[in-house]
Amino acid sequence: MNNVGIRKAALAIAAMHPADRRWMMARLPGTWQALLGPLVREARRFTVIDADALQGALDGSVDVPRVDLPSPGVLIAVLNELSSHWAARVLAATAMDHAELYLAACGKQRGDAIRDELAQLQRPFPRALAAALVRCLDEAGRTLVAAEASR
Repeated sequence: MNNVGIRKAALAIAAMHPADRRWMMARLPGTWQALLGPLVREARRFTVIDADALQGALDGSVDVPRVDLPSPGVLIAVLNELSSHWAARVLAATAMDHAELYLAACGKQRGDAIRDELAQLQRPFPRALAAALVRCLDEAGRTLVAAEASR
């Protein structure tokens, strides 16, 4: 099972009634208990899981909000503050058609690192992660524009 499948399994188990969760975990092989146990505990610690939100996450039916991309200068400035791993994810989630524009503005080493990361990303890009990154890019872009305006 891949990492996404493991996290989905942990999320589904975390959403179960405590008695059902104990029953399910007790019947898993020891290696799966060791793998899923910490993820289930983490999911239970952070939130009470809404059944509709859970089903949406498991189905992958989370809609990615539309966002107006910031200007190229703002997009480049925001992406420059991110590691190559996160810059690749933000590009994949929000501005894949602008990736070459950004990569052309990067140094060779950073551009190559981001290209390598983009090549390794899951296709299609996870919708819930894309939605979160869209919101972050939008907020970071607005913050940067406001900071520039106040100078």
